[in-house]
Amino acid sequence: MNAREYREKLIDEVKKYPVLYDTNHENHRDIDVRDRCWQEISERLGANCEVLKREWKILRDSLRQSLKKSDKGVTTKAGLPCKKWRFQNRMSFVLPYMTIRPNRRSLRRDIKMDDTEAQSDQDQESEVWDPGNHDQDSLDLYFASVCQSTKRLPKKYQNLIKKQVLDILLRVEEQVEAEAGESKIAVYKNA
Repeated sequence: MNAREYREKLIDEVKKYPVLYDTNHENHRDIDVRDRCWQEISERLGANCEVLKREWKILRDSLRQSLKKSDKGVTTKAGLPCKKWRFQNRMSFVLPYMTIRPNRRSLRRDIKMDDTEAQSDQDQESEVWDPGNHDQDSLDLYFASVCQSTKRLPKKYQNLIKKQVLDILLRVEEQVEAEAGESKIAVYKNA
């Protein structure tokens, strides 16, 4: 099965479980119910649940980006309207459940507000659809997925994860700087 067929099957399987995308579903907030659904999908597709969840998130984000492009009237270099995203029609069943969020970058630029005003705006975010930044790459999508998973955990575990990720990032940055320094020394020796 190629990647396109795999994604089509994933979309078709998720469609069978409204609890996974219908925010008004009575069990939408029940993680155990949703996990059981993902487990069933996992067994049918023969893939890891977490991989399937990440792939579904990427598909949803891609749909948002595609909708944003069409809403903005984005065109190709030739001036023609951009083509519909390949899975846009297949995923149309999620459209009634997608929420709109304001673009945080423009919100920060346009409005200066104190913390209490910012908090009340964050409380209202679920009412507005945010198609996200259309130039996001897989790393952005991965960390967005990790962020969503982390948000479900108690605060003390969220802090632990943030600390560990920061520690790893700092270690790798130091390693990159050290390697860059070593390559400069090698260049000077060979010159």
